[in-house]
Amino acid sequence: MLVYIHQFFEALVFSGVTEAVVVLLLCVVLKKNARTMIATASVAFFGTAATIPYVWFVFPTIFWYSSTLSLYFAEGFAFFAEALLYKFIGKLSLRQALVFSLVANSVSFVVPLLFHFGF
Repeated sequence: MLVYIHQFFEALVFSGVTEAVVVLLLCVVLKKNARTMIATASVAFFGTAATIPYVWFVFPTIFWYSSTLSLYFAEGFAFFAEALLYKFIGKLSLRQALVFSLVANSVSFVVPLLFHFGF
């Protein structure tokens, strides 16, 4: 169990930093002002910190019989919850919030897989 907790904290830091950087890059592309960039990156980091415990501990417990089903629901939850945070706390439009959440979550999900499988 201790190894799982250690992996959780590694994932928390990696995902939080990765998603904040991705969101900063998206803000640069969309020419957001510096204040908006910092606020949105903060939402990304703390949004990840708020959702990742559910992804790691709650959904696997609910869907203990299917890791695939657990993954689908957990990632869907993280995507929508973080999009709502971007919308209401980050003050982004709904479309931007959905895009930011999709891109940030996709990058933080896929990059570790690439390293794990040696791509």
